[in-house]
Amino acid sequence: MLKKINYKEFIKKLLLISLGSAIYAFAFTHFIIPSRMAEGGGTGIALLIYYITGLQTSIGTLLVNIPLFILGYKLIDKKTMLFTLYGIVMLTLWIGFFEQYQIIIDLGGDRLLAALFGGIVAGAGLAIVFLNGGSTGGIDILAIIINKYYNIPIGKVIYILDAIIILGTLLVVREFPPILYTLIYIYILAKILDHLLEGGLPGKAVMIISPNIEEISQEISSNMERGMTFLKGEGSYSRKGINIGYCVVSVKEIKAIKEIIYKIDKEAFVTINNVQDIMGEGFSFKPKGR
Repeated sequence: MLKKINYKEFIKKLLLISLGSAIYAFAFTHFIIPSRMAEGGGTGIALLIYYITGLQTSIGTLLVNIPLFILGYKLIDKKTMLFTLYGIVMLTLWIGFFEQYQIIIDLGGDRLLAALFGGIVAGAGLAIVFLNGGSTGGIDILAIIINKYYNIPIGKVIYILDAIIILGTLLVVREFPPILYTLIYIYILAKILDHLLEGGLPGKAVMIISPNIEEISQEISSNMERGMTFLKGEGSYSRKGINIGYCVVSVKEIKAIKEIIYKIDKEAFVTINNVQDIMGEGFSFKPKGR
């Protein structure tokens, strides 16, 4: 039996993919091209062609993606490729639109601002596309195919191909500043993408080894309203049992928890690690009864 399609959700995804494509196209045409920076992916190849021949990037994007889409349609599952086709069409149309109807943004010729704003806006646009199952085509298709037949990680393939495209573009531009600003742009874009795709509330995981762990736990609970998990350990040399406490706190609470720990036990052994995402009571929703 065919899975029933939720048309409301399906249309919502298409609209959001279109929105994300528009946001990325805006950044591409208003920040990247005017500053003569480089870009990866299919749009990066189109940009390279533009710098060499003057061919509009919207046309270049379409020409680059047509053969890749045909290849991908034969080798990759059809659902993925249909969303990719929609993403390619939307991106091409939006780039074409902004090529014809540009919004005047006065950055005073500051390429650093262009790199910063370009990375933020482009990253946000691509995140919206990816979060809704879309793709902007280009070398993503090639990376999936290479991964399928040669078992090379998709991310690694994309990095290598992007590096080749960007290097080629910079060799054509033959200016040092665009190299620097392109690196800044790519760094900001990657950070924005990581943050929006992985999402979540960052925090700190605190592991405490102390004979006074129960007292420390009570103090943390009463002063910070944070719970603690007790773990049982054993010293590798002494073979004696040790008491371990594990607690997760927000970044701004780390100073307070350290003060509590060392007020009770100045010899406590403490490790603090970054936590990418925290979900659950006290973080992603309010504790019950408080």
